[in-house]
Amino acid sequence: MNLDEINEHARVKRKELPEFNTFSVQELGRMPPYWGWVDCRTGISNFRMFLGGLDDGIALRFFWNGCFKKTSLRMWSSRAERERGIILDVGAHTGTFTLAALSANPAATVVTFEPHFMNFARLNLNLRANGFGTDNTCMLAAASRNDTVPFTINTGVDYLTTAGALGRQEGGIVFQVNSVALDSFFSDEVKARIQLVKLNLAGHEGGCLLGMKSILEKSRPVLFFECTDAKTGSDMQSILAGFGYQFYEIAEMEGTVTRVDAIAPRLDGRGNLLEFRKNRIASVSALAV
Repeated sequence: MNLDEINEHARVKRKELPEFNTFSVQELGRMPPYWGWVDCRTGISNFRMFLGGLDDGIALRFFWNGCFKKTSLRMWSSRAERERGIILDVGAHTGTFTLAALSANPAATVVTFEPHFMNFARLNLNLRANGFGTDNTCMLAAASRNDTVPFTINTGVDYLTTAGALGRQEGGIVFQVNSVALDSFFSDEVKARIQLVKLNLAGHEGGCLLGMKSILEKSRPVLFFECTDAKTGSDMQSILAGFGYQFYEIAEMEGTVTRVDAIAPRLDGRGNLLEFRKNRIASVSALAV
């Protein structure tokens, strides 16, 4: 089969499915490959992401599931649409939250951080394909201090992983990246204008918050993030509570947001993380729930 035939096979199979699906990463990996641009919709903004066969789990979700973080991205896009301050996408992967923000509000200033060189390359490709500039993309990890640190991925180097993390992990591919404390990266004037932040750092969100306490103090931005383990959640809560933050849990497929007292992972009866209940919002102002 040539590439056109391979892609047509994927498109035909997709048309046989409902508009929205909940295929897991493992199930997506068994789907027919597709090479090309994928239309991505949040309910507020529309953009495109490139998919090279099966190489980007987020673009795969948009293609086969019809969505990615359905409620989180809609809420993020809605906030970005009316945002007049600065937006940060920290741990951007291939750019989903940056693209959603800029598509909702092309006049917005979005500063993007992604340390993995493969993800960073695709991020910039996706931005250019949607007509956005790349001047505010930074191939840096956000952490508690400025340093050069090991970074580990547990997939093949040609897969655009969302699970790469700071530190050295046995059995993974390790390379060095530059880390930066966000407080040292921005001037005081810019810190005071940061109003919306997404964090996705595979368990290192606490370290990032330690490196951005001045930002939290000056502007109290709304934060979107994942909660995947108890320690990270506890670390984040101990920092954010001191700045007056309240916490909310997002149920992605139900479309609901619930006030919670603690940042703690949501598990099923077997102790497994619930995929569609990972995302949280922290805000000093009450959210409508």
